[in-house]
Amino acid sequence: MKKIVKGENAKIEVEFKDATLDERKQFNDIYHTSMYGQVKWSDMVECVLIATTLTEDDLNELTDVDVIEIAKECYLVLNKKKLKK
Repeated sequence: MKKIVKGENAKIEVEFKDATLDERKQFNDIYHTSMYGQVKWSDMVECVLIATTLTEDDLNELTDVDVIEIAKECYLVLNKKKLKK
């Protein structure tokens, strides 16, 4: 699934993976620990790498805010997939 994510300075096209249950568990553990505790940018990077086809090189070209916005969208996409099943 491809989606446009509004970043800090531009719109970013992101392709989301069809996450396995193990990937969803890993993503949600990292995401919730970060979002409901101390937000760590490195955790947001890990979430994006788990849930999308973006690479480390792709993420390195984006701003910190862009990565966080993509991670938030990943959370919404993964949960919507869960609800559809």
